Amino acid sequence: MTNAQRLDNVEDELETVKQLLVSTASYAESTSRRLDQLTIKQDRTQSHLDQIGVRLDELTVKQDRTQSHLDQLTIKQDRTQFHLDELTIKQDRSQSHLDQLGVRVDQIGGKVDQVSDRVDSFITHTQRLFTKTGSEIEETKARTERLEALMLKLDRNYEEQKSQFQEFKLTTGAALERIDRVLDYLLRQQGGNLNPPS
Repeated sequence: MTNAQRLDNVEDELETVKQLLVSTASYAESTSRRLDQLTIKQDRTQSHLDQIGVRLDELTVKQDRTQSHLDQLTIKQDRTQFHLDELTIKQDRSQSHLDQLGVRVDQIGGKVDQVSDRVDSFITHTQRLFTKTGSEIEETKARTERLEALMLKLDRNYEEQKSQFQEFKLTTGAALERIDRVLDYLLRQQGGNLNPPS
């Protein structure tokens, strides 16, 4: 084999090594971009979970207010009953007073019914909101679990690629050492050919 052929073989091996290095760098950049995209999606999921938590806190506050209103209504009903008892006693004293008090009781009863209807409507609406929120939480939980599984898979793939890259570095390093030895040998041969013995 001539020196020119040897140089061609060396150049071919160098070109192959360059292509392998470019391919490895491109794959590493692609993997990094995918990891960045997954990180952004995970941040968005966490933001959605935080918003749901805030909504749940708001619903809890509203429920506490509703319970407070119900307690107040119970107190008012007790007071109304007390007044009704007093009106019954006054009925024995005066039929005229009984008629007036009957009108007042009817008015109070109408207001209590209106308030009770509003409270019932509000409770029904609140229960629907809790049901809807529960469904959203379950859906978000399922999505989060799928995201975590995907992250674990990517981590395993990354470790495998890292191991393969380490093996590739060792193989490439050995090939480069061989190339250096071949180049040194060729340079020495070429130097010997240029300076023949006298």
